[in-house]
Amino acid sequence: MLDSWTPDPIDPEALHAVDESAVDRFSRFLSSLERVFVLTGAAGIGKTRLCEQLGRQWTGETDFQFHGRATWTSPRADLATEILRYASIPAGSDSLLTLERAARTLLRPCLVVLDGVMSEEHTVWVGRQLDAILRQADSNLLRFVVVARTPPEPDFSAFPILAATIFGGQDAPTGASHRLAPWPIAQTREWWDHTRTENDLLFSRLPVSVQALARTPLYLQMLRSAGSAAQSGTRHTFQLIDHCVRTILSRSGQPVDAVIDCLAHSAGDLSPELIPTPLQGRPRPASSLVQAPPFVEPVAGGAARFTHDIFREYFLAIQIADQIADLGRSSAAVAAFNNLADRAAQSAQARNVFELAVRALDLRAPHLIETITSAPSVSTDVALPMLLETTAADGGLADHVVRACATRALQSPNQLLTQALLAVPNLVTALGDRHAKWVVEQLRSHGSSIWDDIAHHLEAALDIQVSARIADLLKLDHAREASFIARHVDLFASPGDDGDTIISQLVGHLDWRVRAALATPLRSCVSLSATQVDLIVERMTHDGDYKVRAALARVICYLETASAHQTLEALLTDPNWHVRECALYGILDGRPSPLAHSSFAKILIDVTAADKSWITPPASVAKLRTRILLLSGAIDLDSLEPGDPALLGLLKEVRSGWTTLPGDIEQALVSFGKNSTHWLTAQASAATEQRQHSAHEQYRRRRGHRSLQVALDVHTLDQAVAIATIAAGSGVDFLEVGDPLIKRMGVAAIETIKHQAPQTPVVAEMMSADWGRDQVELAAEAGADVVLLIGPASIASVSAAVAAARRLGIALTLDVSPGRLTPAWLRDMERTGIDGFVVTTNIDLGVGGDHPLATAALIRGHSQLPVAVSGGFTTADAVLADSDDWDIAILGRSASDAVLPTDMAYQLQNLIRRIRPQERL
Repeated sequence: MLDSWTPDPIDPEALHAVDESAVDRFSRFLSSLERVFVLTGAAGIGKTRLCEQLGRQWTGETDFQFHGRATWTSPRADLATEILRYASIPAGSDSLLTLERAARTLLRPCLVVLDGVMSEEHTVWVGRQLDAILRQADSNLLRFVVVARTPPEPDFSAFPILAATIFGGQDAPTGASHRLAPWPIAQTREWWDHTRTENDLLFSRLPVSVQALARTPLYLQMLRSAGSAAQSGTRHTFQLIDHCVRTILSRSGQPVDAVIDCLAHSAGDLSPELIPTPLQGRPRPASSLVQAPPFVEPVAGGAARFTHDIFREYFLAIQIADQIADLGRSSAAVAAFNNLADRAAQSAQARNVFELAVRALDLRAPHLIETITSAPSVSTDVALPMLLETTAADGGLADHVVRACATRALQSPNQLLTQALLAVPNLVTALGDRHAKWVVEQLRSHGSSIWDDIAHHLEAALDIQVSARIADLLKLDHAREASFIARHVDLFASPGDDGDTIISQLVGHLDWRVRAALATPLRSCVSLSATQVDLIVERMTHDGDYKVRAALARVICYLETASAHQTLEALLTDPNWHVRECALYGILDGRPSPLAHSSFAKILIDVTAADKSWITPPASVAKLRTRILLLSGAIDLDSLEPGDPALLGLLKEVRSGWTTLPGDIEQALVSFGKNSTHWLTAQASAATEQRQHSAHEQYRRRRGHRSLQVALDVHTLDQAVAIATIAAGSGVDFLEVGDPLIKRMGVAAIETIKHQAPQTPVVAEMMSADWGRDQVELAAEAGADVVLLIGPASIASVSAAVAAARRLGIALTLDVSPGRLTPAWLRDMERTGIDGFVVTTNIDLGVGGDHPLATAALIRGHSQLPVAVSGGFTTADAVLADSDDWDIAILGRSASDAVLPTDMAYQLQNLIRRIRPQERL
């Protein structure tokens, strides 16, 4: 990019250090069943370059299509058509059908790279188009790489099939497959000093701000090209880009300010959507994109474009900054600034323009920045926090400006503003003697939601006196404040004081939550002395409250003191089984995951062999113990009981891709499982070698395809088996084992029904307010393919249940109670990763209340997930055939209460023909 003027051209390939973790993730993606790889990272981090590298590396076995933003962002663009055009295939009258047929003819993978996603608008466009393609063309040889610029992170959870096929989605349903991060500082230093010329400073002589910039490949290239003047005098990205632009233009003999002014106006013409609304329509001189290499390059049709988004955003930021500066100290300037920040919150491109514009204003009109921060109308939810975050990277605003912002946070409490202030590097000096009191007041105002922010702030301060002043103002007899100190005791305890007063007070605190919070710093206790750690561990090990001992047990694998093994032995012989169970979880948290900590596993073997109470542990504890022994290779597989839940769970995790085991262990478990006399274990072993869509993708594909589910709402297992046999033979899509039957017969009813109808997916109806994860595990281990969860109380509970479902390879649906039916709640549930919604109608309501299909229509209007509906439907209901407001119809007593089995079969078959008229052909 800058090679045209630097005396020592930099080889772009040498500059682009290979991200081996990204290559490994991509290789695993190609061998998986997932079809979408989402690559994210900040501007200039090397996302496009990495994709080009991947294309070259796999070119011998995979075909690549590279689609830049200009290809797919035009108003009439159709992604399926663009993919076909790239391959010189006419789209015909229906591009999706044509693409489906073309995908079936593929002989090797075709990777379609969509580069340039950088806003919520882009995310929605790509999400909608990709979701449609993935639904229609389900060939595993047609795959996609979505390259998204951050922040903000792209959220594809509103697009069910896309979200279900993102590689790595089990870790975070809305997250990325891989995030490119800035180079580590050591790698940057090594590369810089190894390749530097006599005109470059040593890396150690670069200002800290420049060293931080150099971690991003694009800015590293600019710094190397700009010479020692920029290397020693640059504070932030705007100064760096500005220096490079002006140097290039001056060397080319062009009028620098005139060309910059012209390019700034052109950038505004090319990106009107990024101009703040209050600035739109203001008179500007006519402009055209001048030929100014290397910033501008010609394109087809005699037009021109900026060579990199960074340059376009730099010139656009200049225009916006100049226009805001022209408005002066006015409400219009503040309104424009607020609007610019609002846009930045929704677009990575707009975010960079915002940051560049702030820095341009700070250089050109610093007084205006101060005016904006103190203006009553400045947004304290978005604009002011974002301004503080931007300037924090450059050393922060002037002390008196920071004090004014801190005062505003006291007068009008705002969590986002407080969090932004805590990240300001000069907050301590700006507030002076008021600092400790301000921090404590914010902690009391916002509670645990800012605990981590305060901790990061204190870590950055690197001054024990700052922490001590805060500790002096906190009240240890208040459980919440004492819990904060306990959770971050490494920031408050004096390393040289082994009889530390604070630790002594905390380990003896009357509230168990405070004592339990001391387990958190043990995960990373580098600031605590061995004596201090031993004091905490000793007191927690013998604490009178089992919940405190359990908290210690969960972090046992992080202890590196000599007494760690003795502590584990004590916890494994604890008088409370919950503590022992937590100790087993602690062992499994050891490294390398998922294998257990080897020395801890040996202790478990020795303790359980010597302690008779381990002969008959609770089922959940026995499962964890067996899991550890299986992962350690320390158990005779022939000694396992048929259907051992630990073995079954591991096999399901291998099948779902959640857990990757060493080859020898996986081979041994799969081989043993195939020969098991327990049919579910044998089935799970065989499934590890099958390549098919995941359970949650299969369920999500039910959207728009009318499916029939029969609920076995009976009280005897014999009757349920009889109904299930007829229903499965009639061609229904799902069999539901209802809550009444499960309560009467246990989860064994699920296994019995699944064994009777192995080819028909079984839905387990489970009711739980807080234990959704456990309910999912019980149902999955009994053979359920889908769990309908009724009654979870919180997003956290649903998220835990979703994680369990992903881990065990089953789908999870959620009952929608009338009191929760809002667009916001539906969107929150989508983000957790559930696979569908269910409208259940209480039979006791009779004819009262809304019709369930009306409720289903409302849900389907806000979500693309499938919606199952029960509502006293009968096999003769014309409404099911006439309505498009449902995806899965649930029949209960109208089918199960039929006197004659032949009548039930006839009615079900007749209903299936009516709701799926195409099957008559």
